[in-house]
Amino acid sequence: MNFEKLKKAAFKAGISDIEIYEETSKGVEISMFNGVVENNTSSATQVCAIRGVYQNQIVTVYEENCDDEMIPSVIERIKDNCTIKNQKDPFFIYSGDEKYPELKEKSHDFDQYTLEDKINLCNKITELMKEKSPFVHMTEVSYSENENTTTIVNSNGLNVKRHSKTGFLVAEAVCVKDGETKTGFDYIRIENIKDADLDSLAQEAVTLATATFGAESIASGAYPVVLDKKVVSSLLGAFANIFSAEAVLKNMSFLKDKLGEAIFGSNVTLMDDPLSLDAPSQSAFDDEGVASYTKAVVENGVLKTYLHNLKTAAMMNVKSTGNGYKAGVASSVGVQPCNLYLKAGDTSLEEMFERVNHGVYITSVTGLHAGLNPVSGSFNLQSSGFMIEAGKKTKPVTLIILSGTLQELLNNISAVGNDFEFKRGVGAPSLFVKSMAISGK
Repeated sequence: MNFEKLKKAAFKAGISDIEIYEETSKGVEISMFNGVVENNTSSATQVCAIRGVYQNQIVTVYEENCDDEMIPSVIERIKDNCTIKNQKDPFFIYSGDEKYPELKEKSHDFDQYTLEDKINLCNKITELMKEKSPFVHMTEVSYSENENTTTIVNSNGLNVKRHSKTGFLVAEAVCVKDGETKTGFDYIRIENIKDADLDSLAQEAVTLATATFGAESIASGAYPVVLDKKVVSSLLGAFANIFSAEAVLKNMSFLKDKLGEAIFGSNVTLMDDPLSLDAPSQSAFDDEGVASYTKAVVENGVLKTYLHNLKTAAMMNVKSTGNGYKAGVASSVGVQPCNLYLKAGDTSLEEMFERVNHGVYITSVTGLHAGLNPVSGSFNLQSSGFMIEAGKKTKPVTLIILSGTLQELLNNISAVGNDFEFKRGVGAPSLFVKSMAISGK
């Protein structure tokens, strides 16, 4: 949709401000079950969210057909919807920032491979998993790639565009031994198919399944615990909303009135970094057009800032932190971190094990949404992993419940791992926690 034509028509109709948020996306999805392709689709979409201000009211209308011929219909709907609306909350059509960070464009080779090549890639991972163990009973592999371009233009002078391209390979192995069934799942982010380590992906999926054969519960009690980096990332992601000013204003975060206070241990630094090249994607601006920047949310245990969009920033009389994001084009702008991560330390996983005489290594948790409370910070999560005995990882354990609060956990870290990894939008190393409550048999 031509913005100048839209703006001219809007102004002529008495609409004082107009903004178009346009997202174009194209992607490929392939899934394979036991070596047979179940899904093989290519998609391309274009969606627009147009915001207009009329008679001091603001509304948003959505269009999947973003052609110029839709402009009269868009203008009419904006006026009609504003006429019946009685909104008192503040709204913002952002005029933009003087400077935006320049992001380094990553190279990708997705277009150099045909659809058949990508199917063969999935088939190769399937074969590798079957080669890794005679206990592999079923396999599932998927390949996905997605390319997005987001443009925001408005009548206040904002005109920004971002582009991202991501790819993922997922492997899952179902293994059966002596009537016992275990599942292992892993995925990798890919930037170039030629560099994808298919063997490691297949090995990890199979190992995660076969290593847990014979797992049993353990006696309830307080144990020294090593949390695998994937578990730490999952916990951070599940609790990420506590840093949102929106949650604070709604009394939905235990961090209310905690700015400037030590909330976690001094060895905990949490960053929000939309510019990180280690993360799957980068963003020079948020979905309101506010410039992105790297910020410490918690530094050496001290809460430095809440995360803001334009609305929460105005309510707290501060500047937006550039964290105004939509869950989808048709969604309203909320507050979200972008590439939240816990800074790595200098301790290896093996060194953590060496510090434990009798403890537990947690490698998997489930029930992250039902089993935690962001208001209190508490969690009760079904978990599995391995015993740590005399400094070594030993027998597998399962059917245990890991309990505590995020505050207790991040205030009782004895060591921060050096095995940092970004998984989607959250990154973390492994952690050694002095003591955690585990419920078992």
